[in-house]
Amino acid sequence: MKKVFNFGKIDFNGCGRRINLVTVEVNLKEDKDGKPVFTASGDVWNSRHTDIIMGGQCLDDLEEFSKDFQNNEKNIFGEILDLWHKWHLNDLTPGTPEQMACIKEHKDEIDESLGFYEKEKALLEKYNLECVEWNGKPYHYGTAWITRDIDPQDLKRIKALFD
Repeated sequence: MKKVFNFGKIDFNGCGRRINLVTVEVNLKEDKDGKPVFTASGDVWNSRHTDIIMGGQCLDDLEEFSKDFQNNEKNIFGEILDLWHKWHLNDLTPGTPEQMACIKEHKDEIDESLGFYEKEKALLEKYNLECVEWNGKPYHYGTAWITRDIDPQDLKRIKALFD
């Protein structure tokens, strides 16, 4: 399923006129195992609507403009933003639930001098979680993409966006 929301025009460049259309595309598809996968991305268009001046994973940047959005009577943008924070690309998780919980719980211990992958791997090694059992086999952090199961209540909220 795919849907594009039109939130009307905003004054993105601060020129005093609302000339930049904002659209947000949401998608709900299935991964190879039939599990739901959620994605969302935004676009801010130039005044002629021939190209975007900002796009992709920019929903946090668009939040400051959300009070000016048209066609947002039920705070649809806020709903999309919340679901995006929780579930965007839930099929691209580098660790098991156990590994990801450890990273979240001990994020203040991460060595920021290391690269993205290395810093998380080093933290997991510290807690003997770099290699854990997943689906009956040893799994090393970051060697595959794991799909996080979307919470059933949030899945209902996502599906409601398409109604």
